[in-house]
Parts: sequence; C-alpha cells; structure tokens
Amino acid sequence: MATIKKYTKSNGEAAYMFNMYVGVDPLTGKKKRTTRRGFKTQKEAKLALARLELEIEEEGLKQVTNLTYQELYALWFDQYKQTVKESTWATTASEFKHHILPSFKDMRVNSINMSICQKIANNWALNKPNRYRRFIHYASLVFKYGLQTRVLKDNPMDQITMPKPQETFSDEEETENFFSREELLFFLDFVKENFSTDRYLFFHLLAFTGIRKGEALALNWSDIDFKEKQLSIVKTLAVGEKGRLMINTPKTKNSIRKITLDDDTLFFLKKWRQEQQSVLNRISNTLSLSQLVFPGVTNDLLQPNIPTEWIQTIYRHLKKNGHDDFKRITVHGFRHTHCSLLFEAGVSIKEVQVRLGHSNIKTTLNIYTHLTQEVKAETANTFANFMKNESRGIQKGIQKGSSH
Repeated sequence: MATIKKYTKSNGEAAYMFNMYVGVDPLTGKKKRTTRRGFKTQKEAKLALARLELEIEEEGLKQVTNLTYQELYALWFDQYKQTVKESTWATTASEFKHHILPSFKDMRVNSINMSICQKIANNWALNKPNRYRRFIHYASLVFKYGLQTRVLKDNPMDQITMPKPQETFSDEEETENFFSREELLFFLDFVKENFSTDRYLFFHLLAFTGIRKGEALALNWSDIDFKEKQLSIVKTLAVGEKGRLMINTPKTKNSIRKITLDDDTLFFLKKWRQEQQSVLNRISNTLSLSQLVFPGVTNDLLQPNIPTEWIQTIYRHLKKNGHDDFKRITVHGFRHTHCSLLFEAGVSIKEVQVRLGHSNIKTTLNIYTHLTQEVKAETANTFANFMKNESRGIQKGIQKGSSH
C-alpha cells in the first residue's frame, strides 16, 4: 500500500511524494517500485496515485525503459533456447544476426507499427524469396513475446499482408534440381571411374535411398544390417553454436525409419568397408560398428560443406572431359532424384512418403512430384500418337461417308 509523504524540496518549498510497489517485472522476475514526487498539494498526489493504480490494473506493469527490438529479442532468445535443440537455436540465431536484426536496427518496439513491418517484409520477399516467410515468422515470435510479457499491446507483424514474390519462369527449366534416370546413371558411372570408392558410394547412397546429407554423414556401420538388407536412420549430423558439429535425433519423428537396400548398394558398402578397414589396419586400428561410414580426415565427423565441394570437383572434371553442358544439381538434388524416379518406377505415394521420412504426405506431393524429362517426353509422344490415330480414324470416316 502506497503512502503519501510530505517533504521539503531543495529550494525550501513543501511538496508531496509517494513510493509504490507496482508488481513483478515479467521480463526480469524482479520486484519493482516506482517513486513519484514534486506534487504541490496532497490532493494532487492522491489523484496521481489513483491514476497510476488504475493504469496498472488495466494495462499491467509498464517497463521503465522502452526496449529496442534487439533488446526484446535477447530476452526472447534466452527462453527460446530452452525449448529447442542446439542446432535449431544456432540456426535461428544466425537468421536473426544476418537478416532480421539488421532490418529493425535500433528501433524501439513501441514505435514499430504495421507499416514498418510491411516494408521490412516486402524487402525480405524481394531479396530472399525462398526464406522470407521464415524471417516473418521469427520476427513475429519476438513481438509475441512482448505481448506475453505485457511490454507490447499488439503484434504489428501479425497485421501485415503476406508478400507474394514475383514468380520467374525458365523455358529451359533450369531450376529442376534432379537428374533423369539416364543423367544419374551417367553421373555415377563417371564418378566410379574417376574418383574414390567413398565418394562414389556417398552419391550412390543418396540417389538409391533418398536419405538426407546429414543422415548420411551421421551413419555408423552399426546402422547397416547386411543380412536383412536394411539401413536404419536414427540420427543426423547437425551444426551447433559456433559451428560445433554434433549428432542429433532426425528432423522429425517420421524421419526415424528403416530403408531397404538393393544388392548393388550393399556391394559398394561392403567394398568401401573393406577399403576403410585396410586404412585402419595401417595405423593398428580396427573397424568397429561405431566407426563412421563417411568420416573426416582425422576420423571425426565430416564437415557438412565437404559433399558440396566433392560435387563441384566432379562437375569440373566433367567439363574437362568434354561434358560442358551436363546438368548440375545440388547435393540435396539426389534426394529429389530418388523421389522422382520412385514415382516413375510406379511406387505408391504412401510408400515414397515412408521411404523418404516425410511427416506429412503433402510434402511428398507438393515438393517432390516432379516428372523427369523422360516422362514428359513420353507424355507428349503419347498425346501426339493419340491425335494421329484419331485423325486417321476421322479421315477414314469422312472418306467412307463421301462414297455414299
């Protein structure tokens, strides 16, 4: 309960003041008090006290300082870190550092309105069309935290109109990130003839199982059952704070799965295991079940950027050998390739979903239902043949009718 006190100012005049407990700061958890002074009469002090009590009752505890967006982000991030994996919050921190925080600069959260957020979101959509929705989502989480802690009255990012980046089209469909059957076989044959077994096996495994790069880099020999011809996916390589490599559980619950292996894939796995054992024998070491299938130079986890360097080297060798126009895809494109060829081979959508570890079948349908160039050509030829046959039938009917 606040009490009003009379005091003497430095100039000798009498004045009134009060010191009031205003609650617990929701951001720091500390008790807060506020002091108001300088009232000429006791009546003025009582009126100010009543207004403050009503304000606190209606609006909650106001912060003494008007936080900047970056300050509110720092408070939000401290609690966010407790709810997700290190690799997840490390990635989130990078998104904020390089894209979100620079956009808000030193703006104070109470001065950020819908118009400002709309301009920022539009700029993200223009410059980062593949990631802007993620930026908007994360930026909104900080404002939402401000609402929960009663620092803000509304979330301006929730009020914007979601931007829609202008779609671009290419007649040559250069954005198709997958190989056709013929392109894949040519690529793998070239790698097998010109590069080491482990490098060939890496791309072969991705193309023939559809596993993610991180899942491949986390594989131990214990994950491969040669007798049952199965590959167990139970973990993935992840990057934590300051680039620290770690082994995490897979992306989703559905990512934990068993994948059947064909005889060719098993053959190359066995071949690489024998070569790896020979290398370990030279340093008086034995190959254990915990040994990584694709280790780094010092037999530790392989940096996730290395496969990209591998594929770039392969493309350079293809160019040197006269294959300048050979299609280029990313490492993740081998997963797309596997999915596309599964559909082409007649595998059901549900089977593809399970094999690739998609948690939602919509992902299988929306992202990976690309047709290969071979299927597209077959579709066109089928239609053309249909039209030719039909037109011949029509012409015969006309000729037959005209003879009467």
